[in-house]
Amino acid sequence: MLPPGNDHFVEAPTLSYLDHMRTQTHRRSVAEKEAREAEWAAQDAGAGAPQASVEPIPLDVSNTDEEVFDSIGMVESTTEVGSESEYDDPFATVDQSELTMLDGDEELAESAEATIDWDDYLFEAINQLVPDTVPKDFVKKRRMQVPSDSWYPFKSKEVIGSFDRAIQHWWEELIRTSFTVLDWLAHCGIHAPHNVSRRSRENIRKMLDVELRQTTSVFKNECYTLSVAQMLSHELSNPYVHPHLEFYPEECHGRGIYRCTQGSKWLKHLSPDLRVQMFANNKKHFYIFEPAQLITGEIVVPTFIYKEGLELYAKCAIPEMVEVPCQTSKHLQIHSALEFDSDLLVPINVSKFALTYDEIDMGANGMLTSLCSNQLWEIGGATTPRPLPNPWRIRAAGKVIRHMPINLYADDTSGNLSKRWNKHISFYCTLAGLPPQCAKMQYNCRFLATSNQAGVLELAEPIVDEINDIATNGSTAYDPALEEDVLVMSLVLCFQADSPMHAEVTNTFVPNVCLNPCRMCSLHLAKLDDKRKQDYVRAFVHINSSGDHSPVPSRSWDDIKTQTYQLWETAQDGVKCHFENGEKERGIRDTTNRAFVEIIQDKTCPELHNDVKALAEKDVERLFNSMLKLKVKYMTHDFMKSLKPPQLVEVLAAWQAFNVNSLNIESIQSKYLSSHFRSLVGKDFKIILQTAPFVLYRFMNESQITWWNSLLTLATYIFETRINNMSEYLHDLKKHINIFLCHSIRRSAQWVNKPKFHMLLHLPESIERFGPACLFSTENFKSFNSVLRTASVHSNRSSPGRDLGLRFLNFDALRLILSRARICNRQTNKQFYAAECVSQIFSQNCLIQKSMGYNRCLLGSSSSFPTQIPTPLTKAEKVPIPEYFNQFPHSQVSQVSQLRLSDKDVLRKGFFCVLTPGGDSSKQVIGRAESLWQIKQPHRTRFVINLTNFCKKGISRFYRMRILEKTGSHDYYSVSDIKACLNIQHDCNSGRCQIIPNNGSDSKKGEGAPPANILVHSDDKQFILNSASLHSVVAHRQLASFHLEPISPLTWKSAIAEGMKEWASSTKARQTQKEAAASKIAAVVEA
Repeated sequence: MLPPGNDHFVEAPTLSYLDHMRTQTHRRSVAEKEAREAEWAAQDAGAGAPQASVEPIPLDVSNTDEEVFDSIGMVESTTEVGSESEYDDPFATVDQSELTMLDGDEELAESAEATIDWDDYLFEAINQLVPDTVPKDFVKKRRMQVPSDSWYPFKSKEVIGSFDRAIQHWWEELIRTSFTVLDWLAHCGIHAPHNVSRRSRENIRKMLDVELRQTTSVFKNECYTLSVAQMLSHELSNPYVHPHLEFYPEECHGRGIYRCTQGSKWLKHLSPDLRVQMFANNKKHFYIFEPAQLITGEIVVPTFIYKEGLELYAKCAIPEMVEVPCQTSKHLQIHSALEFDSDLLVPINVSKFALTYDEIDMGANGMLTSLCSNQLWEIGGATTPRPLPNPWRIRAAGKVIRHMPINLYADDTSGNLSKRWNKHISFYCTLAGLPPQCAKMQYNCRFLATSNQAGVLELAEPIVDEINDIATNGSTAYDPALEEDVLVMSLVLCFQADSPMHAEVTNTFVPNVCLNPCRMCSLHLAKLDDKRKQDYVRAFVHINSSGDHSPVPSRSWDDIKTQTYQLWETAQDGVKCHFENGEKERGIRDTTNRAFVEIIQDKTCPELHNDVKALAEKDVERLFNSMLKLKVKYMTHDFMKSLKPPQLVEVLAAWQAFNVNSLNIESIQSKYLSSHFRSLVGKDFKIILQTAPFVLYRFMNESQITWWNSLLTLATYIFETRINNMSEYLHDLKKHINIFLCHSIRRSAQWVNKPKFHMLLHLPESIERFGPACLFSTENFKSFNSVLRTASVHSNRSSPGRDLGLRFLNFDALRLILSRARICNRQTNKQFYAAECVSQIFSQNCLIQKSMGYNRCLLGSSSSFPTQIPTPLTKAEKVPIPEYFNQFPHSQVSQVSQLRLSDKDVLRKGFFCVLTPGGDSSKQVIGRAESLWQIKQPHRTRFVINLTNFCKKGISRFYRMRILEKTGSHDYYSVSDIKACLNIQHDCNSGRCQIIPNNGSDSKKGEGAPPANILVHSDDKQFILNSASLHSVVAHRQLASFHLEPISPLTWKSAIAEGMKEWASSTKARQTQKEAAASKIAAVVEA
């Protein structure tokens, strides 16, 4: 019965389903259900998978898929809570246990551990009380909701919000941004259900078939790594990465070198099995070390494949057919071990190739395949011929092969934001085929593994094994440019790490205080006291007793492996000193093998001996460094500590007055640099290098200025990002390295205790192999450490490798989907693209891009410059429109504040630049910008600059740099004629500029207390071209145009002699000071 006042009628509960079907409530529920089913049917008619702009394989969403693709269940219900229909029709809604995130396959049958469906349970219990049989038409399968195609492969926009933590915990930029991704998603009406996040990410990984690889190291530590093969496949299909990738090395003839593809390592120095294996022409695939016929009929054997300009070439050997006695077949021969620059190789454009090996017909002799017995012999090489066809042709099975080397990096990283404690060993990588502006993005830096339990060699083992497999057998991936599957092969082109990590990976000693201080050459000491001998000092700088260049023999990777195995054999005699002496003599230390040697020499643990012997019999390679399997700041400290407090005051004022224009330095933290000079990092040293002549030279003597000047000149070569002429560059680089080392040794031969000074001698070799030094600097990878530290905050402290691996795996999956890559659903084996609404989350939102480490500004083409930077003009900058613009009567002329000339160059009032009017380099103009103007015409927009002209004078004796003098004339030039922006400083030495107390008249406003003293320039006439600038290095060097002579043998001899005397005298002085201090202490004790 109803309470009084309620006019609704409620029927009594029924026990039998037949009685229930006759009730008014049931009939009303059936009518509502039929209406909903009709609406669903209408939705089904218009539903379908999202269509990409280019869809080579259409996605088929069938009825079966609708049953498998579960719904997220986020649709708001229009039925009020507690309504009758909700209770009477339990099949109208989707059960909560069915909630999933992706439109991916899922098992419909529930496991024994699944949550009990209490609605079904109750219905079955009631049904047992009645004898009636339930009609089949009444029991229907619950209908699953149709996925929203606009957010495919996600169920709805709310699901994407569940990935906010996947971004927010990983990327440091979001931690520093108040407007987070979650805020942005909420602003768009996306509210993430927290209870589906973990399961949703699992479904993402299952659909994409990305898993964390687990292995157990030789020391029983669990290691978790991401798959290198999957990473390469994802990068190849990513439309934000693929257009920038190069798959072939480039032959530039030493001109315009700026990326890894142009280095000699990829082009010339890879073994035949690891080189680019094939190229395609007219839908035919041609392989190296496999005969091919040209359109001229000539038969050649390609040995190297490379690009020159936009064309693809192959360096080919001309084979010979040699008769074999008593046989009908012949030997097909080429010369062995042919180098890339060999005169026996002929460069041929790939468009001239006509027939593949199996198509070549030798006329009366039959097919070439039968005539040569499928063998290619190399004269003077191995006695075993190469098999034909190339084994890679069989592995590829008709697919194109993509060559994708990687740059591998290892580092020890703190497991928390304080950068202390809980050290993680981590591996990252980037694709060597990317240009530097892409490779330096965190978006393209890929995490591979981390562990705070396993060592670097343990963690490297599964990575090395997988890379070796890819290098040997390849891995299948999809190439969107070819719209077909390809075979990817890869290798480690360059391994990067800090010095201790490099020592462990390369089986060498840490080169601080050891008898083998170099891992690139065989520089060796019999004992440490030999460092004080001239013979070692000469070997350290690669000079013989006559003062001529005499390099120490280089080490080779094959020799290191051979010597490592020899040391293991030495350790079998059980004498510990034999093994240790062998390490010191050879300069070899394998930390993995050393641990096993300690076990077999430990008499207290005989049970471990058997384990080591069993491992040696089963897999002896695991006893050694896993990398053996791989197919292949001092001067600032010295000077700053000598400055007295009054001099530091002048240093602060000089740094405050330094003109940072065109140096890509926003400001100089002068107080920090002067107070913490003992703990500066790389970017701080770059500032000191560029400012030293105008800040520190005033406190130096002639010898110190000469020494520092040699360092600053050398730095401009080391930090050069684009090498216009490799041969000239290497010649000049070697010359300036010798000049710097000569001045260093002359001041004191004690600098031989710093191994990094010796490593400068090997820098030219590395630059020739890999390209400009900035390409193999570790700064880009070190910046990624902050991402790992942020992610590790919420990981398992004891064993975080799995947690961190899953986090980065989740991010990689989300990154792939948001990029609108072509993805394979591994559960249905169907290809699809993410819906447009999903991809727009990344493509149209700079915040999301920034949070994921992507900076599209770095990819802007040069044709988009110059562009106006929308900043307002100050009152001091505003000037009336000059009469010069009267010659443009039908144009709109306006003054602008700033212009962006490139991704690194900005131009505004007060900046210096060099121009070539009309492109004529013989009429260079140097000037300072006074105002910038925009001329808008009907069909184009131009920018004009008003310059105060300067002229070149002689060389300053104090700064050792070019003098520029103000002429007083003004002219107008087109901004498009600007060649480079320059860093020019006031000549304070000749102008006798004074440092005075700051009376507060400085108009510059900023945070913190104003400087106590300021440097006041006495005039505006004479300036110095800063040749120490690391920006626009070539332009500064050409304008300075002064030449330094190389170090002669006699100069080397005298420098070493003087340096040895200085070392001896300083050692005696320190000894005298110690004795005096000891005597004072003794006198105090006696008293």
